[in-house]
Amino acid sequence: MKTRVWRRLILVFVGFAVFVSPAQQSGQSGSAQTPTSSASSTMMFAEVIAQQGHGLPLRQLTKEDFRLYNDRHEAQVAWFRSGARFEARPIALWLTVLCNEGGKFAGSREFSGKEALFRPALDQLDKRDTVGVAHWCDNGDAQLDLLPTKDRDQAISVLAKAIQPISFNIGANSNLVGEEAFEKTVRLILRDSRERDTQALPVIVFLYGGSGSHQKDNLDFLIDDISTNLAIVFGIQDEVDLTNLTERNGQQGHFINYMIEQSGGQYLTTTPKGYAAALVMILMQLHFRYELGFEPGKVGQGRHEIKVELTKEASERYKGARLRYCAEFVAPSGEAKGP
Repeated sequence: MKTRVWRRLILVFVGFAVFVSPAQQSGQSGSAQTPTSSASSTMMFAEVIAQQGHGLPLRQLTKEDFRLYNDRHEAQVAWFRSGARFEARPIALWLTVLCNEGGKFAGSREFSGKEALFRPALDQLDKRDTVGVAHWCDNGDAQLDLLPTKDRDQAISVLAKAIQPISFNIGANSNLVGEEAFEKTVRLILRDSRERDTQALPVIVFLYGGSGSHQKDNLDFLIDDISTNLAIVFGIQDEVDLTNLTERNGQQGHFINYMIEQSGGQYLTTTPKGYAAALVMILMQLHFRYELGFEPGKVGQGRHEIKVELTKEASERYKGARLRYCAEFVAPSGEAKGP
């Protein structure tokens, strides 16, 4: 099975590759528990994606293979769940786009009219997973177009409407208005995820090919919210240079890619015929992720560093393995609280 999947997935950026999620393989929905259901209320959590050198998920890891550090001090891994064992929480997938002014080719405009190319990938969602649609607009509009549903066809239909170019005139403050709308959309997603289903992992997938900038201070506060809600950010786009992540005059370049890196996600670059395969790759990473929890004890208010690594023995066994995760948690005050 593993060899067959790998041969198909090498086509990720040239065509759609079928992938069967772990729960679908076993014919069961799994027995995942949300961390808050049985873990201490003071426990903090990290969602960890482990990949082998060729990009496939590393599924064989155990609790004993990880080392976790809180503010550079080693912490005991007190909570461990593996997606490969059907233990990870379901996901709430949010397809998120920028509505575009008519006549301009930027942002999410490149996906307009090609939404159906993503539809086969949605069949790889687990039966516990849901999908929603959201957008923001440079005229200040921010909206959840479709709340999380198991209706995959409806998601594509609503996505098509959200991407359609519109005409508007916003004047000289377009950047500021657009930034505020972007922040509002992300926070609407996080709020809905908290209120609707605390067991689901919020996953924001930006269908966005732009390279705009964003006020870095505001962006870092937004990343704090993403970290607090245990969300992960991904992106899919056509080819564009993502290497310029420089900050100038308080503005963070390629701001969505910056968010993705900070949250432990990934930006996938592909042509239209590879859209579905790129989304399948994202779902594969999520379905085989690991959930680690630890007790931080007494910590001060604000950001705190998390570092996750493999033990020396595990690193030797799985040479070239890579771990991705959000490298911070935010304590509101005194003793850190769970999600």
